[in-house]
Amino acid sequence: MSSADNNTVCSLSSSAATADTARNMPLILIMLPVFNGEHYLAEQLDSIFAQNHNNILLVCRDDGSADRSVDILARYLTAHSEKMLLLEDTLGNLGASGSFSLLMQWALKYMQSCPQNVYVALADQDDIWHADKLTCTLQVMTAADDGHIPVLVHSDLHVVDKHGQLMSPSLMAYQGLDPARTDFPAQLVSNTVTGCTVLMNQVLLQKALPVPDDAVMHDWWLSLVASCFGRLLCIDKSLVDYRQHDSNTLGARAHAPATFSLRALPKLLQFKQSPDAQRLFEQAAAQAAAFQNRYRHEIPVQHQQRLHNVMRLPRLGLWGQRVLFRQLRRRN
Repeated sequence: MSSADNNTVCSLSSSAATADTARNMPLILIMLPVFNGEHYLAEQLDSIFAQNHNNILLVCRDDGSADRSVDILARYLTAHSEKMLLLEDTLGNLGASGSFSLLMQWALKYMQSCPQNVYVALADQDDIWHADKLTCTLQVMTAADDGHIPVLVHSDLHVVDKHGQLMSPSLMAYQGLDPARTDFPAQLVSNTVTGCTVLMNQVLLQKALPVPDDAVMHDWWLSLVASCFGRLLCIDKSLVDYRQHDSNTLGARAHAPATFSLRALPKLLQFKQSPDAQRLFEQAAAQAAAFQNRYRHEIPVQHQQRLHNVMRLPRLGLWGQRVLFRQLRRRN
């Protein structure tokens, strides 16, 4: 099915979930961009349609696949026509962040046209959702959402290999992330949100969209908006099997705990900046500048200096970067 106007889609999803809507169950729009995902796409689609919370509308967009992804989507669309849409456009390959941004803008227009309570979740093509993923995130969301502030709920993940075998029960622990660090200064330099776990309210989408070109990734931008202007909430439970394989856009990288040893001493004493670290500082600085430019008159005073510090990180020497980076990550 190609994209339809919002009123038609609203009627479609409402009739598809009459029983759930009658019980005032919120509708969840699940946004899924697809690119050459034939190997794992069907397993992900199966896990989405097996959710305990089944008042859903899965909205997919193919990002220019050259494999059988479109055929797989067409097959599932035939089987789940009342709970699935395939958007079509002539924009070609936008990349993961660009495709998610487009889908979220579509979702926002949908939410504005429909009277029922609607939330938005994001999905990757190669993961496996646990059956209670939407139920758990929705429970936290409905308790936090007052309709006035941006709210983003996310969770931990299992890290699995390409065969679905467990590598780590916690992505947060695997990557050395602290899920309790939901404050804006910490998010400026270290995104703790994995996009495929999120659930968002309409206020967040209205505030965050469109995602700027200088955003490092769409999920990082969303975490900044939620932590600065609303609530960023993490569920300390793994609700997604996060598959690692050769074609991951980003993927999980194991964290090496900081320890002092003779082997580590050369790294501590090196006087050459890491190209990867420098590139990340430049990306974070550009993202911070985009954030300041858009929300200049709304950013709380206590966050202004933190933004300025992130923007000057790339211009500092090695030791200046190390000192400032640790200051930015320090608990308030």
